[in-house]
Amino acid sequence: MKKIPESDVPEAELSGSKRERVQAVTKSIPYRRGLTSLALACILASFCIAVIRLHPTNFFGYTEDDSIYFSSAKGLAEGKGYVLASFPGTPAATKYPVLYPWVLSWVWRWNPSFPSNLIDAIGVTIAFGILYIAVAFLFLRRFNNISDIEALILTAFCALHPLVVFYGGSILSEIPFAALALASMLLAQKAMQPAARPTLAVCCGILAGLSILTRAFGVPVAAGIAVAAVAHRAWRPLLAFAASVCPFFAVICAETIASRRIAPPVSGLAASSLGWVHTLAYYTSYPNVWRMGVPTVAIFFTMLRTNALVLLGAPAAYFLFPLLQGQTIVGTAVIVLVTAAVLGGMLRDARQNGFKPVHFVLPLYAGLIVVWSYPHASRFLIPFLPLFAAGLWLEAKRLLTMIRGAIRLKKPMPERVIAVVFSILLMGLVCILLANCFRQGQSLIEASRKRASLLQEKREAYDWLARSSGPRARVVAYEDGSLYLYTGRQSARPFTFTTAEFYDPPRLDSDLDHFTDVARAIGAQYWVSADDDFGYEWADASRKAHARMRTLEQVLPVVFRTRQDRVKVYCLACLQHPEAASCKSAASLLFPAGDQQPSVEPVLR
Repeated sequence: MKKIPESDVPEAELSGSKRERVQAVTKSIPYRRGLTSLALACILASFCIAVIRLHPTNFFGYTEDDSIYFSSAKGLAEGKGYVLASFPGTPAATKYPVLYPWVLSWVWRWNPSFPSNLIDAIGVTIAFGILYIAVAFLFLRRFNNISDIEALILTAFCALHPLVVFYGGSILSEIPFAALALASMLLAQKAMQPAARPTLAVCCGILAGLSILTRAFGVPVAAGIAVAAVAHRAWRPLLAFAASVCPFFAVICAETIASRRIAPPVSGLAASSLGWVHTLAYYTSYPNVWRMGVPTVAIFFTMLRTNALVLLGAPAAYFLFPLLQGQTIVGTAVIVLVTAAVLGGMLRDARQNGFKPVHFVLPLYAGLIVVWSYPHASRFLIPFLPLFAAGLWLEAKRLLTMIRGAIRLKKPMPERVIAVVFSILLMGLVCILLANCFRQGQSLIEASRKRASLLQEKREAYDWLARSSGPRARVVAYEDGSLYLYTGRQSARPFTFTTAEFYDPPRLDSDLDHFTDVARAIGAQYWVSADDDFGYEWADASRKAHARMRTLEQVLPVVFRTRQDRVKVYCLACLQHPEAASCKSAASLLFPAGDQQPSVEPVLR
């Protein structure tokens, strides 16, 4: 049982000297709270400065999710409904839950001028980041073995972690979701108790429901909180929680059903091509993407094994990546040790002080990551970063206590030597952690500079398209959402990779034979190519996509190129009309899969 501080004992029950100490402590509490609040404010300010220093507008379009969110928000603001405004045919937006685009739509209502409103949109994410950091501090100070000062140190680590800074300056749902999910798990610590007020459970359910409407990963968050209520026999709070979260869950189910029934925006022969089918699924339905990415039992089990290994290394990756990536025996050993320390600290604290809702949520959440097509575990686990930091901190404190005891109590020399060695190893780990954060932060800053340089050239190409093409012209571009927002021309990615090609590499070459399917399906007139295209894919996919692009460059005429030649715009007349006499010699390179029929004019619904 946690020791009751003397300040909580009635003064009448204390002797004179103890009463004086209690009065002194009581008088100092507002002062200490003021210092704690000031320190937290400094951490929040440091987070904002770190995000601004990164110049986050340079990264817009890098993950593509951000440009889809923002273009869908534009459609909402213009009264078009929740649609993929950037995608040819403007189908319903059924890939992402609606909450975050709806929030961003108010940015368009406030400032409809792009790209100046990017700063406003990033400000929204920063606000959620501030909420996430504040909730993280409240979450950490709830640990019995962590003081306020220690909670502030761990909060600063979470706030200034390069991943949190990067996503905190991105128009992505990672940080808004992390703030809502962590807040719901924190509130559940009080709400999911037998004697808790139902209003607390309702508020907890609303927060969990909002997390569901932000990301599908909110479902295991809500389910884990419900399991915690069952474990604590909190039946009335459970009913209140379920009643408040069910409407949000119903919205997600409706969107999932709608994604399966979505009418293809393209008809004709090109609509059945492999490249187009994969790309349409990528834009409209995660379930369809999963089915295409896991076509065989062998690939399914390969995916499970890979995802499980990535998941096990994810807690350590927050502290060790990129310096130690498991590519060597030493790196793998350190990752295993750090992950074991994180989990050991978490479980030891849970056994001593009771299991919290976050402990019930994590296994369910991890189970979804294991079967998810794209195992970006470090990206998905941001809501649990404070928990991992607390676990490692508590385990390090325990080891330091053992080491200090071995040295002070004059244990036998071998034990003292071992204690000194462990002390040195712990100091080395701390140095690695600090060096890692610095290096990762510097890498992000350098990447931002490179993106800024290339963005100037991309905008030259966008300006040319806006001047030289009709408003209904269609384009293929790797950063298609950005192109739409800059030019107003609907666009799509030229090719979409699935996890099937990652887990079964021989599929990669045969699927890349359909590299031009999307351009034909949408009747694209132009293809925008940049040096950093396919940079978000794995190494082999990026290399082979660039090789295929170089092949197409031999037969596609360049109609615009930037001054430094890093961005080009190609005319696709031969791709759409291979039957033309001047295009027949290019057919074998444009259609290596063998489909050299004249393209059927696509019909956009």
